[in-house]
Amino acid sequence: MVVGIVQSTIDSVEASMAELLEMIDYRPRDKALFIKPNVPDSGPPGQGLYTDPAVVDALLAQCPGCSAVIGEGCVVGRSAATALVKNGYQPVAQRWGANLVDLDVEERYEATWHLGRLRLPDLLQSHEYINVAKMKTHIQTGVTLGMKNQKGLLHPVDKRRFHRLGLDRCIQALADVVQPALTIVDGIVALEGNGPWRYGRPTPMGLLVAGTDMIEVDNVCLQLMGFEANHAPHIPIRQQIDTVGLDVHTAKRSFAFDYPGFFRYRNVYEHVNDSCSGCNWSLYRAFVAIKDDPWRRMHFQYRGVWRRLDVIMGHAKVMPSGHGQVLCLGDCACDFAEMHGLRIARGCPPETAAIVRLL
Repeated sequence: MVVGIVQSTIDSVEASMAELLEMIDYRPRDKALFIKPNVPDSGPPGQGLYTDPAVVDALLAQCPGCSAVIGEGCVVGRSAATALVKNGYQPVAQRWGANLVDLDVEERYEATWHLGRLRLPDLLQSHEYINVAKMKTHIQTGVTLGMKNQKGLLHPVDKRRFHRLGLDRCIQALADVVQPALTIVDGIVALEGNGPWRYGRPTPMGLLVAGTDMIEVDNVCLQLMGFEANHAPHIPIRQQIDTVGLDVHTAKRSFAFDYPGFFRYRNVYEHVNDSCSGCNWSLYRAFVAIKDDPWRRMHFQYRGVWRRLDVIMGHAKVMPSGHGQVLCLGDCACDFAEMHGLRIARGCPPETAAIVRLL
């Protein structure tokens, strides 16, 4: 098995995809394809936030005669169906006669893994599965690549459970259960810094990476991003990976990684490790709302930064060291908030507006 690396822009992506699949000798074995992009929520195009629909469009152009389902499971509390449409996947689906599906409401089968049972989409059994990930940093797992992208396959209950059990080991265990026939990573415009959301910085890499071994693809992408293997503990280390196309050392650049200092407010938010993406996303959106409102921004600068405000999510055990005022978010933190008499924005996840009012 080999991992291919090619240069690409959005304008040249169809030709680049053809070259990439040819160099790794990939042809679909099945006429029914299940394509899983990384589309966690809606956002502006060209910022490195999600798999560009042009990449999936170019992939389908190389699979004549195949039917396709394009499916995603969104951040907890958000709608994948809405995100796929808002981020430009509807024209792609119409062009190729593909179906857009929200995996959160798809039929599922039970699979055994070393921590019990998982509910996975039936599509994995009926279709050839292609993982089309995005090249991004991530404040909890170091990076979002092929292995992390598979978390979108999970039922929302299992997504929350992954965070409680330990995200890195659960993502690795999921890869033992589910292996795509092909993994493609969209690095045309990647994301560095405080990813995976808009506090990261768009990084024009001009790359597509692909291979039939997802773990090898993720290892090559780590190298292209300039990270050591221990930056992303969920990715098993693979040595001596054969690559074709661009040279890794020539194509790589050093990505910035700004965590800790969540959303650039260093006194805010401890105990991030087992909070799920739903609470993380709600807090992120609350900070965006504050940033966009001059009065709220000034108010938060006083309360959150100068006087210190700590935000706790997940299953905290102890109060943050040297804490100021403490605010809890999400139902997982209810017991901790009650024990210490703390204010809390309830919900799974809490509404952004409720968080803004408390911040």
